[in-house]
Amino acid sequence: MSMPAADANRVLRVARPIDGFPVAEDFAVEPLPMPEIGDRELLVRTIYISIAPGVRPLLPYKGEAPDVAQGAGAGRVGGADDDVPNPTRIGIGERMRSGIVPSMSKFAGGTVGEVIQSRHPDYAPGDFVFGGRYCQLYEAIHGDASIKLDPAQLPIEADLGLLGRSAFTGWCGYRRVADPKAGETIVVSSAAGAVGMMVVQLAKREGLDVIGIASGASKCDFVQTLGARACIDRKAEDVGAALDRLAPAGVDIYFDNAGGFLQRPVFDRLKPFGRLIVCGMAAEYGGAEQSVLPTGTILGKRLRVQGFVVLDYEDDYPAFREEVVRLWREGSLAYRQQLYQGLEEVPQALADCLSGQSGGGKLLVQVSPDTSVGGRGP
Repeated sequence: MSMPAADANRVLRVARPIDGFPVAEDFAVEPLPMPEIGDRELLVRTIYISIAPGVRPLLPYKGEAPDVAQGAGAGRVGGADDDVPNPTRIGIGERMRSGIVPSMSKFAGGTVGEVIQSRHPDYAPGDFVFGGRYCQLYEAIHGDASIKLDPAQLPIEADLGLLGRSAFTGWCGYRRVADPKAGETIVVSSAAGAVGMMVVQLAKREGLDVIGIASGASKCDFVQTLGARACIDRKAEDVGAALDRLAPAGVDIYFDNAGGFLQRPVFDRLKPFGRLIVCGMAAEYGGAEQSVLPTGTILGKRLRVQGFVVLDYEDDYPAFREEVVRLWREGSLAYRQQLYQGLEEVPQALADCLSGQSGGGKLLVQVSPDTSVGGRGP
């Protein structure tokens, strides 16, 4: 395999503070020297980049930043000695990230690509790997912090979608935090998104009554194909009134991926001993919405409000992967993804993800040809 030209690499950098949802002018695509790899490292040509709303609080804000993950480290528990760069910030002039830093976790990547050059005994040119962290065309990544992919088992982009961090987040939140029981009513916000669609399907399989919330009729239709009994279109319906109609006895679990104004009407309808699982706050990341919860009600109803960070559950990844691959092969797990083309489309994909303007599912950006078996070529 021939080495790419010395001037073939490009990177997406943060150009200025961002006002609300990102736009193309907030970033700059610039040339970047081709990485030189050290011992046990790989030179990887990036093919797919994962887009997730959780990166927005890391980016600089124009004006006052919303109180979302600000100063409350987003790294793993016990990660005080993690190397720079700062895992909770991306500064002006820095490379745009997809994965989580520091980079020595096998499960914190945000890209998949093809090995061009290897100085690691377990990898060879032509292998496909998960493990990149940045929005750039070529990246030096550590082989010990990567996962070799088998295109004959699943498409390589599955490790960003079906088996990606967002799907893993939904699995962990449902399996390890929500304490679900058959017959309970669970409400899932952003139910058509990468996290929500995993939770909806797991809950349905295990006998819970599932009600989704999504933005737009087409997304709601999709959520119902996943097994939700109903889906509330937050753009067209009063969420509280819809819940009074659909779940007059109340809600046992609210799996919240949105936060913001949507949170209170569901919270108010939690039963005694109900659970609010704070997974994401996509509606708050741009600063336009903010949620205020009543602590008196939390006390009176003995509600459990719990947030979680998926990095705390890395040891569960093999169990997650085994279950999801099995369900996928059985044909009992659906997964949707939306593909954007070109490094320049990362800002638009992120804006669509944050605003709810996407078509639902996991958002990916393809930045180079996929030459794997069954892959999307040039």
